Amino acid sequence: MNVVFATDRGYLQHLAVALISLLANNSGMNVYVINQDISGTDWRKLEKLFAGKDSKLIDAKIDDRRIERLITHSYFTKANYYRLFIPDIVKGDRALYLDADIVVTQRIDDLYHTEISDTFLAAVDNPEINNRYDLEMESSAKYFNSGVMLINLEYWRAHTIKEKVIEFVSRKPEVIRFVDQDGLNSVINGQWRELHPKYNLHTVLLSSDYASDPQIREAMDNPVIIHYTGLHKPWHLGDSHPYKRLYWKYLRMTPYKYSIPDDINMINILRRIIPKPMKESIKKYLGAKFK
Repeated sequence: MNVVFATDRGYLQHLAVALISLLANNSGMNVYVINQDISGTDWRKLEKLFAGKDSKLIDAKIDDRRIERLITHSYFTKANYYRLFIPDIVKGDRALYLDADIVVTQRIDDLYHTEISDTFLAAVDNPEINNRYDLEMESSAKYFNSGVMLINLEYWRAHTIKEKVIEFVSRKPEVIRFVDQDGLNSVINGQWRELHPKYNLHTVLLSSDYASDPQIREAMDNPVIIHYTGLHKPWHLGDSHPYKRLYWKYLRMTPYKYSIPDDINMINILRRIIPKPMKESIKKYLGAKFK
């Protein structure tokens, strides 16, 4: 199996969690990490995760001058565009791309062998995206989340997907909200296969708006890949993501096991330990920020 991550040094800890969760539940993989700035001690920490495993870690460096000027904002970085280079790096007919802010809880064989011979990729729907017109998509085309993609490499190469995405994002930066994901959805325009949400249980799907959907309920009961999208990150002390503990379970298996939440402060500690009724009284003194 060809499994690919694309990230930068700023996400090393979370990449390590994703890798160890993948290795704990799967074997016999070529695992590529597309990056520009991970080396030395940092890379050796990742290599240690593979010790005694029958999977191989591959350092895939790229020349990213072509994406240097592409739009980034919020928590998105230039590394989001690295996944566009997967067909240039990975040989063969398919590859499974995974974002670094995921946890794998089971085997991924069934996902990897999904039929994609007649389409660009397989992915999970990302509802609540309403800018299809701006992205030059058909109104009926579904919009996918690009954090988990089973990619038909031959299709991508034959249809020059990388070049078309770079061209679109360069031409219409004013409509881009989700960087590469918007570009890919614009270019692929609904020509993708929909996966069961258990293969990319991203945060939007945890909303009560989808509680009645039987597939999403099934995914929540038995997720294969949990994707910590948006601002809801399990490494934040104040976050209450329902699968937060799984992140910390796998973190303890990595060289970053002694890390502490990056938003740890007295206010957030109090939020965690003080009963809700008492919080209402404290808010009068500390202000509305204490919730």
